[in-house]
Amino acid sequence: MVLRIILFGLLMVFSCGEARAQLFLEEGKKVFAVSGGEHLSGYLLIHNTSADPAHLKVYWEDFKYVPPYDGSKKFLPEGTAPDSAGPWVTFSPQEFDIPSFGRQKVDYIIHVPTVIKEGHYGVLFFERSGTKLGGNEAGLTIVTRVGCLFFIEPKNKNKDASIQNISIKDSNLTANFTNQGNVILIPHTTYYILQNDGTVLLRGDANKLYVPPGASAQMVIPLKQLKEGNYTLVINADLQEGDVVVKQVGLVVDPSGQITATPQ
Repeated sequence: MVLRIILFGLLMVFSCGEARAQLFLEEGKKVFAVSGGEHLSGYLLIHNTSADPAHLKVYWEDFKYVPPYDGSKKFLPEGTAPDSAGPWVTFSPQEFDIPSFGRQKVDYIIHVPTVIKEGHYGVLFFERSGTKLGGNEAGLTIVTRVGCLFFIEPKNKNKDASIQNISIKDSNLTANFTNQGNVILIPHTTYYILQNDGTVLLRGDANKLYVPPGASAQMVIPLKQLKEGNYTLVINADLQEGDVVVKQVGLVVDPSGQITATPQ
């Protein structure tokens, strides 16, 4: 049986002996803020950074972020996901040869319907034909693909979220970040801990989250360095474009090191 390896990313390389396949896509993500009825156009540049020519196919797939919403994705056939942008996007060429150390421009057009109420998403994949290693039917076939994510969202999008269900476990504070809006949220969450005199004791970044509308993901903040006393934890989830969710939590550390959290 032929073994197929699928690789996804901005730059994927697999080498074995003299066989080698490399593709580089200049942009891994495109974000559009649109109004109903708009038509947008642009292009992507794909590079073959190896000495071997390649034959590429271009195609669309839907994707969705999946629990624990750490960036992991599930890819689906075009038009499968409820928030698919596949029917809106056309692109050309859909198949081409790219010479060694060459590049190819692929044009795309986005036809936004007259009404857009929430974000629509997908990925445009560039796939290199399989290269067989081993010289026989039982050899290893390598398929390389790179992709550009498309985020197509309404200009009047609703970016709303809450931080709830705060608890302490193993000296870590956990909380549920819930996306209450109509687009995917990828917050940059920072925190700082204040002492009683108002000085900052600790600063840091919470774990990165990728949360679709209606979903909740667990935020984790380490508290292992706290000594006995009272503190205030301030959580800032930056939703980008000026939207921020702020949560304050009172912390009490008893002589045994036990931590109690009280949302404020």
